[in-house]
Amino acid sequence: MLLPGTVVVVTCLAAAGWGLRPGGLADRASAVGCYSAVSLQSDTAVIGGAAAADPVGACLEMWRRSGLESGGDAAACLRDDGGIAVFPRKDACGSLGLRPFAGVSDLGRRFAAFQHDAVSLVAADRCRPRAEIVADLRRALDSYGFSSWSVDDSGFGRPWARGLPCASLAIDHDRSAVVVVPFPDLRQK
Repeated sequence: MLLPGTVVVVTCLAAAGWGLRPGGLADRASAVGCYSAVSLQSDTAVIGGAAAADPVGACLEMWRRSGLESGGDAAACLRDDGGIAVFPRKDACGSLGLRPFAGVSDLGRRFAAFQHDAVSLVAADRCRPRAEIVADLRRALDSYGFSSWSVDDSGFGRPWARGLPCASLAIDHDRSAVVVVPFPDLRQK
């Protein structure tokens, strides 16, 4: 037989535990979303590079430079897609039903390293033959363990790509694809 006080204690503990979601590791660590309010629909600035090492610090600095007052409080959360989201309030993760950010997963670190190398590969010579760029990206994906990813250069056959002989990159996580994007030839002629 349960005593009335026991039911109250169990109910309170269950309710308290509901709000304490374990932290999660980010799989998409190549960028951090700095949200202007505690809403996934609020204005968002995306910071790339090493921002995942200190997402709260990176967003506080970005907000400071842009004039947004956060009061120094912020929370780094893990979005459902594995990305990092920072909000200007400490209790944001719980109020949005997101897990607190607990670091970057091995997968996230590997992908960030791949992305850094891929950008360097393309930037070294954007206007070399596209087949070379595609082959280099394929080798890089395979060497980082992303053999299920594809390299998509189909944009070069589109009418809007005329006069854009060089290449840039985009990452499409939803399709697991590295997209080679037509880009203008900016070399001095």
